[in-house]
Amino acid sequence: MTGAMRSARWLASACDDPAGCLREWRVGPRGVVLLPAGRMRDALAVPEILGRGLLAAIARSRRSGSGPVLGDSRCQELVLLMTPGTPPPTGLDRAARYLTSGAWPAVPDPDRQATGPAWLVAPDGCGTLCSPTDVSPLLPQHPSAK
Repeated sequence: MTGAMRSARWLASACDDPAGCLREWRVGPRGVVLLPAGRMRDALAVPEILGRGLLAAIARSRRSGSGPVLGDSRCQELVLLMTPGTPPPTGLDRAARYLTSGAWPAVPDPDRQATGPAWLVAPDGCGTLCSPTDVSPLLPQHPSAK
């Protein structure tokens, strides 16, 4: 099994119908499905400019195993897949959104070029996620969060 297939199965495992999710990725016209947040992963949606800076800070910090990150140029935001059930990172910009139960981020197939969101850091197939503990110190502090 390829790394992309392992990643797709891991992502789809949060769905009520994982096989249907995999099928939609394969044959659906957009190659994107809505996956529930709050089950196996939460998500942090940040403005693209903040997200690009965050990705650069993660790379500079040489943190091993950074979790998956989506970019959506139409929405001008990045979405980091986060450890579920943990408090959101502190000091979030007002434009950032922490997505958990009840949210359904759009997620592309890890092995297909999709319209809309795209993987900037692809899932590793092992379930590695971004941690709020690791992300918080790298976020610029918003004045109201001090």
